Amino acid sequence: MPYVFDRLRTEATDLIAVTGLVAPESVLLTEPKANVPADLAFPVFASAKVAGVSPNDFAKRLAEAVALSPESLFSRVEPAGGFVNFSVRPDIFASAVLADVAARGDAYGEDKSVGKGETTIVEYSSPNIARKMHVGHLRSTVIGHSIYKILKALGYNVVGDNHLGDWGTQFGTLLAALDADKREPWNEPDPVQSLVEIYGEFNKAAKTDPALMDTARAWFNKLERGDPWARQTWQRLIDITMAEFERTYKRFDVVFDTQHGESFYEPMLDAVVDEAVAKGVAKVEEGGAVAVYFDDALPSCLLRKTDGATLYQTRDAATCLYRWQNYAPARNIYVVGAEQKLHFQQVFETVRRMGYTEIADRSVHISFGTVWALKRNENGNLHLDENGKPKRVKFSMREGNVVFLNQVLDEAIERSTVKVREQIASGNSEATEEEIQGIAEIVGIGTVIYADLYQGPERDIDFDWAKLLSNEGNTCVYLQYMYARCRSIQRKAPAGLPTADPSILTAPEEQTLLKQLARMPNAVRDAGEKFLPATVAEWTYTLAKEFSRFYDKCPVLTAETDELKAARLALVAATAQGLKNGLALLGIGVPERM
Repeated sequence: MPYVFDRLRTEATDLIAVTGLVAPESVLLTEPKANVPADLAFPVFASAKVAGVSPNDFAKRLAEAVALSPESLFSRVEPAGGFVNFSVRPDIFASAVLADVAARGDAYGEDKSVGKGETTIVEYSSPNIARKMHVGHLRSTVIGHSIYKILKALGYNVVGDNHLGDWGTQFGTLLAALDADKREPWNEPDPVQSLVEIYGEFNKAAKTDPALMDTARAWFNKLERGDPWARQTWQRLIDITMAEFERTYKRFDVVFDTQHGESFYEPMLDAVVDEAVAKGVAKVEEGGAVAVYFDDALPSCLLRKTDGATLYQTRDAATCLYRWQNYAPARNIYVVGAEQKLHFQQVFETVRRMGYTEIADRSVHISFGTVWALKRNENGNLHLDENGKPKRVKFSMREGNVVFLNQVLDEAIERSTVKVREQIASGNSEATEEEIQGIAEIVGIGTVIYADLYQGPERDIDFDWAKLLSNEGNTCVYLQYMYARCRSIQRKAPAGLPTADPSILTAPEEQTLLKQLARMPNAVRDAGEKFLPATVAEWTYTLAKEFSRFYDKCPVLTAETDELKAARLALVAATAQGLKNGLALLGIGVPERM
């Protein structure tokens, strides 16, 4: 059965159409403004113009012509200026919403009909091999994983792809360094950390000896041409790095369907370059380089260097064509930082000019702002610039200015552990000693994820421990606490209560909470259409706030009658389910106790 708000829209459309005053295709319903006491509105301006009467008169005539049946989901239909407003019938509405939640459970909010039969690719995380994941990888990982989960909830066949950076000149750098020093980092206690240090040391030395970068480029050229030692060493770097990545992904509960590195597309690169040249999209320059010129639309880019090496544009063009040929996706989504905007514009336009218009049109770059480091002195005070604002420094592995992602998670869990223990000591938590670690992990990791997702991807993030782990305002801790409160109320419920009758939930706070619950499917659809997890985060936060208001005004365990107690407990259970489902779509778990 359709969700309640879908049924409301269908019924309102039918009620208007059956009057004969408005053609069915002209019925476009909207949500009333926040201060309007109604649930759906039909603006009559266009219909009134066709009828040759004023909007006020037409709205009055239409409202009087609408006939509600005893089984209607609506209690009243009223004219208001140029609108006809529909208001739900509280008793039937309450029963319908709670029935929806109870019937669907963990699947409440999903709508598999939206993307049925369509494949969507979501590329996310995409760290570089031979590096540790740092806070700069946080955004792509959690934004992409949430989009992946939202699109799955909408019925798409979603392919999550971790497009690993396992090719390029940086591997020439590592091969040059390892060859020069005869080091074997895979035999060291922390092999990936050793690679990070080797890479940093080589780049530092190259600043005073530029010839080192020529050596690095030569080694990458050897790698591309299949040099045995280069290939064997490169594969070892991949193996030890992937083991490190998997430990981090497991902590986030992040999974992928494919993990194709850039090297996967290496056998396709010559064909892509040749095709681009043959179609007149790319031009072979004097010296052998191959370039694409976009007239005035975009700056030119290279597909092949003079030494024969390929570039990011070549590999991403090959990726795009591979996905089209193997998946024909409805959407080909890249969750990559805003600094790559020009890069993807060049790639998509190159593919378009090669004749692959459909995949170019279906490719979407979901960009996000930068994660900046806020510098503090030894006393913990922020360094301020000349305008009194905190100094921001871009994270850079090359410059050694980095906080690794596992450090973030460790710190978040440690701080969450302290908070849980404080709650227990003050008598405000039901948690046992054995549960502390599990709760701290769910809360700590959830806090890191939510601090990114709730505000939308376009904003930059200032990485600051105090802000990141705050439990005030719109935070994960608040949402998880509200879920734990719901579960606590359920555990304390007395036995022997009558079967819940939701139709008695007609108090304003009850109805407001029910209406927010009913909006979840629309929030998920909207998030999927816009590729915006923040929409789900906002819905979940609003649900938590409405539950808090309900709980303050409407006693549950001390309700006036057992019948009201049972009905409110059913509403509490539905709210817990909604909070759990909303956070799950963000990739966040919920603790049963806090």
